[in-house]
Amino acid sequence: MLRVVLDTNVIVSGTIQNAGNSFTILEAWRKDVFILIVSSVLIDEIKRVFYYPKIRKKYKITEKQIRGVIRNLRNYSVMTPGKLKLHVIKKDPQDNEVLIAALEGKADYIVSGDSDLKELKSYKGVRIVSPAEFGKLLEDLN
Repeated sequence: MLRVVLDTNVIVSGTIQNAGNSFTILEAWRKDVFILIVSSVLIDEIKRVFYYPKIRKKYKITEKQIRGVIRNLRNYSVMTPGKLKLHVIKKDPQDNEVLIAALEGKADYIVSGDSDLKELKSYKGVRIVSPAEFGKLLEDLN
């Protein structure tokens, strides 16, 4: 089974929208099509983004919904320790946490809309693809 790290933008988009590539990817995870890999640093970032006032207001996200997403991520994903140190992406050092989770979790893919990550195309054997590319890969698996 594929092992995948979803960047924050994919998880947030897939949660707040009921259509599109990110939503389809989250639905595939919920159906056990792939194993999701996370770290506590990534979960903290996801939580922080959900609490942005403009996100909560625009998408009417409740405290209960946020807690549910975070609980599901913690309970139904592979949690990595986040001990590895990397300094590959200089522009946005937080992006290195995605790479760390992928390496520690032995991921096959990182799915991200982030240009700094996508620019790498792959890192130490982990392919880095957009949500659209990963959505196509999921279609091909069926």
